Amino acid sequence: MLHGVRFLRSAAAALARLAHAILGSAGGWALLLRFMPLCPGPTSVATTTATAVPAPSWHHQQQPGRAAPSSKKQVHPAALAVDEIKPAGCGKDQQLTTPAALVLPALNSKQEQQQQGEKTAKAARGRPPRLTIPPPVACAPGVDPFGAAADRETDVATELEVQGEGFCLASRRGVRHAMEDGYGVIAHHITQGGSQLAFYGVYDGHGGRAAVDFVADKLGKNVVAALAAASTAAGRQAESGLPSPPPTGEEEDESETEQVVAAIRAAYLTTDSEFLSQGVRGGACAATALVKDGDLYVANVGDCRAVLGSRGGVATALTSDHTAAREDERRRIESSGGYVSCGSGGVWRVQDCLAVSRAFGDASMKPWVTCEPEVSRRRLTPDCQFLVVASDGLWNKVSCQEAVSAAAAAAAAPSSSAAVGPCKELVALARTRGSRDDITVMVVDLQRFLQL
Repeated sequence: MLHGVRFLRSAAAALARLAHAILGSAGGWALLLRFMPLCPGPTSVATTTATAVPAPSWHHQQQPGRAAPSSKKQVHPAALAVDEIKPAGCGKDQQLTTPAALVLPALNSKQEQQQQGEKTAKAARGRPPRLTIPPPVACAPGVDPFGAAADRETDVATELEVQGEGFCLASRRGVRHAMEDGYGVIAHHITQGGSQLAFYGVYDGHGGRAAVDFVADKLGKNVVAALAAASTAAGRQAESGLPSPPPTGEEEDESETEQVVAAIRAAYLTTDSEFLSQGVRGGACAATALVKDGDLYVANVGDCRAVLGSRGGVATALTSDHTAAREDERRRIESSGGYVSCGSGGVWRVQDCLAVSRAFGDASMKPWVTCEPEVSRRRLTPDCQFLVVASDGLWNKVSCQEAVSAAAAAAAAPSSSAAVGPCKELVALARTRGSRDDITVMVVDLQRFLQL
């Protein structure tokens, strides 16, 4: 009898250990879930409120072969979710039926997971599939592949030769996208007072053609208008009848000079103001010559230059370049609140931007880059042969004396193209010396004004 009881106890203990082992494995829980009754309910499951389940502590799990710290039955965490969450419509006493299919994914071992991760990493590091890049589409001539016309200024010739009344001109575009040089001429004009005058100008734009086109069209007209206004004002003053001693010849000449100089300055500032009122970007440098009653008035802003060629091939610069490298220009800019710095290549610039310190336009650079011109006067004599007016594309490579010598030699050469020969010679000379800028050269015959 005693042996029978011991056998039954041993068998019960073995069954208990087997049951504990089955419940402690994932397969056992899957088997348990297969036989757990589930409550039938509607196809759509409503959201239910579940009782909060405390997070299990994995630091105090019972280790195999050790006694449980408490007499309470331990429950696997997975069983809590099944007991506490029930579909809507399931009563307390209703049985839960097993779903049609409940498949739990097999748990991979640590080694299998590591191998799978290595395969994924290798795939991520793998070479991407081959890319097929189509060949570039051929563009029509004159069309920029980036969507812009190769020459937006189609109405501006890359090379220009002009033979006018008492002057010749040659112009050639540089390596820039568009030609930004221009010129303006009023060859013969008679004022109301009977004075004869002529106006010549060469302009060098930057930031587009807007400024150079505007100045070429307006500046000469504004100079003539300012001279007419000054003459009218002087006539009204003379008619006022105010007693004054008659001026001497020298005083009258000085008064005439001041009047013309003031008119030229007013014309420059008026042209600049009119351009700025349009709200257009860009700017332009200028060098102009006004011949009036035997006097030569030369004005400039920026680095366009006018050089006098006298008898014997003597060169005289009648203008001074307005650049940020000039000490007096630096002082003027700094006194008005701006600054001048020396950048790459040793080029001095205003506000780290413009190399010229005076120009038309450039609204963002006002008041440091002014349009106030420097004006000089010279009485024409038989020694005055011609005047060379050009943009900096020439003067950056050719000196004043070289320009006068080359122009005189070209004018004296017997050829069919002698009319524009001096200008073409100077353009070619600058090109052979590596000028990449736009080049515009005008040569004015001064002898014809002595014969009028």
